[in-house]
Amino acid sequence: MGALQLILLLLASSRYFLHPIDGAIRGEKSAGEETQNRNNVLPSVAASVKDVLAQTGGNAMLPCRFTGPGIVTWIRRKDRQLLTVGRSTHVLDTRFLIASNSPNWTLLIKNVNHDDAGLYECQIQTEPVQQQFIRLSITEAYSMIPGGPDLHVKQGSSLRLECQLMASTETPSFIFWYREGRMINYDDEPGVRVEATKNGSILVVDKVKLSHGANYTCSPSNARPAYIIIHVIEEEEKPAAMHGGDRRNATSRASINVMLIFLTFLGVRTSNRLYPQQPRLT
Repeated sequence: MGALQLILLLLASSRYFLHPIDGAIRGEKSAGEETQNRNNVLPSVAASVKDVLAQTGGNAMLPCRFTGPGIVTWIRRKDRQLLTVGRSTHVLDTRFLIASNSPNWTLLIKNVNHDDAGLYECQIQTEPVQQQFIRLSITEAYSMIPGGPDLHVKQGSSLRLECQLMASTETPSFIFWYREGRMINYDDEPGVRVEATKNGSILVVDKVKLSHGANYTCSPSNARPAYIIIHVIEEEEKPAAMHGGDRRNATSRASINVMLIFLTFLGVRTSNRLYPQQPRLT
């Protein structure tokens, strides 16, 4: 861009800084009306504002489209900071740049944070000035594991843990699972596998062992991690092979007791028949 063209652009932009409202509307608002909108945008203009949602640490794409000739600029309304001029970044913060060519002048904001939230203006220097407004909202993505924070499972049963992404606007590059701080995505552990889903990841354990009782963490690349503690309940009865001797001994003792009771009863009946009681004489 030539020096003369840049000077003309700055002179044209000065009208915006002197009257920070819609270029098609002159300064007819009262001071009270001006304070009703923190971004100094008339209600008629605010109705056409486009909303964009981005998550902290991600990228925000603010659309802008002008088909006519002219130099397109992006301005941050809350501090009236000029961000870009044409395809060049004007502000020192290099996170702001133009992501596409004419007629689309999409503003890309990298690694967004909560301070980036607010109203942005895309304008083209024509007569009158044409403006488009985009409201950027910032969310913080997090993950959750249903069933937490504690989950009790029986030894020998199957376990299925699902890591769900919440308030996320971007797909994570990866989701790692940890057991007591050790990543297990790529462990070659029999019966344990990790499966990717559309909205997260699933950890499956085919047959739970006592050693699987631990603190599990799912950690997406672009969201807060989630935790769950697995408590493995030991089986109430051990396998029959381990208790075979005790069970046989108990069965034998029970049989002997029944036999003794039967013989005692039989002996009493026989004694009464052989030695009937004689009536007493008074």
